[in-house]
Amino acid sequence: MNTLKFALMAVCFVSCGSNNICSSRKAKCIMENFAREYTGLDTLIRIDGYYYLEDGTELITPFMVSNNGEFHSLSVRFQNHIQIQEKFRNDTKTARAKGNYSLSGDTIKIRAAMPFQIGCYDIFSQQYLIVNDSILRKIWYLCETCETSKGKNPIRNEIYKFYKYP
Repeated sequence: MNTLKFALMAVCFVSCGSNNICSSRKAKCIMENFAREYTGLDTLIRIDGYYYLEDGTELITPFMVSNNGEFHSLSVRFQNHIQIQEKFRNDTKTARAKGNYSLSGDTIKIRAAMPFQIGCYDIFSQQYLIVNDSILRKIWYLCETCETSKGKNPIRNEIYKFYKYP
């Protein structure tokens, strides 16, 4: 059993690369170790549901924010809102990004971590401009630990719409 555990850890360390070996400590900080205090976000946007990006055929990267600085996102595509709600409620095995946010004027700044292998996480930052109480515009995204993000422009212009839980 110990040999199997060691082999799994070795595979993770080799495949994660140098950025991701230390990201498990960073991920824990981002996901768990932050002040859970009232942010006042509910005075700027609706938080009694989730936000999602629609590409015409699918609903992509739905996320929820709370009044205490928490951020949760699903990392899969959906055909309808019922599927999203079931995943948020029932499926703990779906790779979820978790993290925290801060407010800066009309901008929500998020830092989150998402597991991609045992003990390995991708860490990313994103910013949303508050358009109104039910529309956010993603203006910036960067995966800090992903090799595929190196040299890519982090500027975005994606509209996220609010959907209230029934």
